[in-house]
Amino acid sequence: MKVILLTLLLLFLPGQVDLKVNFHKQDNSCKEITEIPGRDSVFINPVLLCEDTKLGKYYFSKLKTTVCSDTLCRVASLKVYWDLAGNYIKFDTVSGNPLTKNDHIDFNTKDYKRLQTTLKDPNSILGEKSKDELLDPIKTRYSTKIDGVSGATAQEIKSAVVDGALYSTYTLWHLVNGGIRSKLRNYTKEKFDASLQKQILRSNNPRTVLFGLKMMEEEDYLANSDLIYLIMASGNPMVNFYISKQLPKSFFSSEQNTKELKTLLPDLDKNSQAILYKRMDTVP
Repeated sequence: MKVILLTLLLLFLPGQVDLKVNFHKQDNSCKEITEIPGRDSVFINPVLLCEDTKLGKYYFSKLKTTVCSDTLCRVASLKVYWDLAGNYIKFDTVSGNPLTKNDHIDFNTKDYKRLQTTLKDPNSILGEKSKDELLDPIKTRYSTKIDGVSGATAQEIKSAVVDGALYSTYTLWHLVNGGIRSKLRNYTKEKFDASLQKQILRSNNPRTVLFGLKMMEEEDYLANSDLIYLIMASGNPMVNFYISKQLPKSFFSSEQNTKELKTLLPDLDKNSQAILYKRMDTVP
């Protein structure tokens, strides 16, 4: 049974977001649905809802923004992608416009990976800090290419930012994880239908799946039972705990559903197991 579930799961993967795919192609169908002001509103960046025949729907913006108020920072320009739950997916650089650190040094591969990791974390410590808390008030750094002195990065946030690109990391994190998330989520809710529901539930991001689950009614669980099994087989404790609590009573009336759940039970986390054992009146 495990082999069958894993095989089915792989069959669903083409419908998920593939970070290796070039999202924004000329033949994509896109329409503007909102906008993101840059750091100081000098740039107003349209946000588009795009659709690809293989990838489904996603949100996109060609983002341009200043990142700090002095000459140590160049304007940042990049392409940004979000999923239907408003969760950041990835960025692409714009040809001829690499991201730069202090002293106008181009990002290297390690810097881009660090930025991606930070932007992917919606709970980053950067979300808790104001600009005044970014710099260590005691330490300073000297710019070799620009005649000036700037503060050194505060120790507690050092691991969350690209070295030498404090303001760029901070600004971009807030732009892609700030108010835009709720705007995109709300737009998806307004347009929500069975097609969007299936795409969201097939996501490989647990937060996105949870977003979709929270909009499901009783009949949705019954109509998507096969997909529910696949989600649970992926083994995310947070998602499975939510499903275990929310499965409607009518779901357990089906002998097939009960059989499938019992097959999944041994591989679930302890909390989800406890809830399902109780709801199915089954002794572990």
